[in-house]
Amino acid sequence: MIPFEKSNYQMIHVGIDGRALQGHRAGTGRYVFELCKELDRLMPDAKFFVYSAEPVEMPVVSDRWVYRVDEKKWAKKLKSVMWLKIRAGHLCAKDDLDVFWANATFVPRLKSSVRVVSTVHDMAYLLVPETMKTVTYWAFRLFFRRDVARADDILCNSFGTKERLKKMIGVDSGDVVQPAIAPMFCKSDASSLTRVLEKYHIDGPYFLTVGTLEPRKNLESLIHEFSAGKRAGELGSTKLLLVGGGGWKNKKLVELIQTAGSDAIAALGFVDDADLPVLYSGAFAFVFPSIYEGFGMPVLEARACETPIIASDIPEIREAGGRGAYYFPVGSSIRNALKQFYSNTIRQSPDRDEFPTWRRGAEALARSFRASE
Repeated sequence: MIPFEKSNYQMIHVGIDGRALQGHRAGTGRYVFELCKELDRLMPDAKFFVYSAEPVEMPVVSDRWVYRVDEKKWAKKLKSVMWLKIRAGHLCAKDDLDVFWANATFVPRLKSSVRVVSTVHDMAYLLVPETMKTVTYWAFRLFFRRDVARADDILCNSFGTKERLKKMIGVDSGDVVQPAIAPMFCKSDASSLTRVLEKYHIDGPYFLTVGTLEPRKNLESLIHEFSAGKRAGELGSTKLLLVGGGGWKNKKLVELIQTAGSDAIAALGFVDDADLPVLYSGAFAFVFPSIYEGFGMPVLEARACETPIIASDIPEIREAGGRGAYYFPVGSSIRNALKQFYSNTIRQSPDRDEFPTWRRGAEALARSFRASE
């Protein structure tokens, strides 16, 4: 731990893009939430300001954490990035910020004296633009390069993202702050599994996948492969459990889930955080067929729960999955892997290599916030 003693530093004002904290926390939301909690411990002399157009769950309840919600009703109708560009700067100007954490890369209008620390999560807009919402894609096209250039320091969420950022747009970044996992992600006991399976009306063995229902997750392909294996009698009475919220460009995917029927596929939506490690622990295998990821937090969570992993062979996913996962080429069939895991032809031992921690990531952030002092 790096000591940040109050006596050694002046109080600084840190602004934080709060959009990731709106609604149910998916990958980026959890990333921001957990790092904020650690920043609070590491920087006891800092005051933090969280900016949002909609209500958020504050990561820390303290008089050092100030929530700035936009009170303008018309502003709430703006698309997320446009709100940040048009409105967030007005809120920031009132708080005499020293540094702003652009945790989703995009930067509001700030005084030139405000240090900007930007986090880059992926290069999807250049690699897989067809998988993105139209408005999100154009936001990246319009603002990504300019906002990266505005940043005083750039942090990436994986070494793979860091390498792609350098290769694709010629930008050198600083530290890598990988996602980490909460202590609750560990192998669950049999009684917990029984309780959670009853809660979600799951009977029988299952494969599990976790992620937003959107094109980049390649879930249509997974459902086709799983359904074909079921029809051929290769997967017995297993089900495929889908955990995650609704996304975009997923009309066909929803139709596939409905056509497959509840005997084969169960879409659980969001589940309680405490139940997720149990669902990981009870699965034959965790399946993650994404065509591209900036890291792959669910893979790391499954690994911590000692769940066998079947995942796309992408450098960023390998960072999350470690040496023990079974990787298959992007775009290739995974039906045979499902069959082999079901029949125990493929066996995996838990990968017990050291995991990233939120504390180490927050230390890198705090160093960057302090760099101009």
